[in-house]
Amino acid sequence: MKLLVSLLVAGTFLVSGALMASAQSNDGSGLTVTKCSSCHTLKRVCRSLGKKDLAAWQKTNERMVKKGMTVTDAQLATINQYLVDAKPGNDVLCQ
Repeated sequence: MKLLVSLLVAGTFLVSGALMASAQSNDGSGLTVTKCSSCHTLKRVCRSLGKKDLAAWQKTNERMVKKGMTVTDAQLATINQYLVDAKPGNDVLCQ
């Protein structure tokens, strides 16, 4: 019985975690926060919000990949688009 309850609880956490990851990846905020903050503070990213266009973010993040950021091409595209659309001061990254 204890095993059954433990499995049920573990399953619930797995499903809720998958749903949260899916929700975060829809807008790119969670992915961007995770990848960018793994090497430097988000203040550094916030200083560039609203100043860089898509080409500039692509160049910046290609450099980050060369320095060791591990992302798929799809994740990189999501991060780049998120950063282009992010508004300085009103964004999750800058709070």
